[in-house]
Amino acid sequence: MDDVKIDTAKTLTLTLPSDADSNNVTVVLTHEFGDVVKASTAATRTAEGVYTITYGQEDSGIYVLSSAGKHRADFTYSVSGTEYTQSQYIHVYTPYLTWSEFISNHSELTSLESQFDYFEKRARSIIDTYCGQTFEYFPDKSFTLDGTNHKNLHLPVPIATLRRVTFNAGDSDSEVIHDSTDSSLNNIEKVRQPFNFESSYYIRFKANIVQTNSSRLLGKTFKDHSDYKIEGDFGWRYVPLNIKQAADLLILDLMNDDSEYRRHGITSVDMDTLRFTMSGNFYESTGNIEADVLLTDYTLFVMDYVT
Repeated sequence: MDDVKIDTAKTLTLTLPSDADSNNVTVVLTHEFGDVVKASTAATRTAEGVYTITYGQEDSGIYVLSSAGKHRADFTYSVSGTEYTQSQYIHVYTPYLTWSEFISNHSELTSLESQFDYFEKRARSIIDTYCGQTFEYFPDKSFTLDGTNHKNLHLPVPIATLRRVTFNAGDSDSEVIHDSTDSSLNNIEKVRQPFNFESSYYIRFKANIVQTNSSRLLGKTFKDHSDYKIEGDFGWRYVPLNIKQAADLLILDLMNDDSEYRRHGITSVDMDTLRFTMSGNFYESTGNIEADVLLTDYTLFVMDYVT
């Protein structure tokens, strides 16, 4: 799976032993959330059996790859009358720190520019694992989740803008229960939370919902054994400063091999007998104490009962 920076162009290539029937090869690009990013589009034949498609910047100025996350490109074609589909996968990501930001503080490391993306990727993975969340942005996407018989519904990714909620989307009893553009269907809201411009991991029914036949039938809770399709913008619209600073520290450690011992939980070394002292909780750290402190406010904790 290729890594692709968000808001950049990417060309995908399908290679066949010979030309497809009528040179007709189409591609559908789908986001991992299930949303179609780009509907069926004809690929370009560049040589015998070779077809390419480029996802770049559109007339609006917005890139096709403007959302983070995994994407699947399905190439569909026919050979001798039989239809086939081949899939390719790419991972679109937001760098937590750019080379220009990093080198402005570490001008002595200019020789490592070619390796920077590799180190940034490793630092980003450490931060995501330590914090229990990513700091990516997923505009104009949707989730379909099961109800819980509660007024609040927990989302796997914070929602920045809530547009629409559909009860049992795609089923015969499908019903739109919230539409931000329709004042008669303004029944659900984000649970307000500080930071990240009031993005929230929760949505809930309003205390005073619009009384319609649908609301009387569906009630004021997200019903168990029912699906709810939530549409909007999700994730972080920017990379917080603390995350950038932590990434800077971790990248510097990785470039200098300064974390070689700490990555293995080694807290002290007695070189006389080559005796190592291991930390019992080294999995709970990024390997850099300063980075741990910077990430504290952005770390998600799972609460559980102690019995």
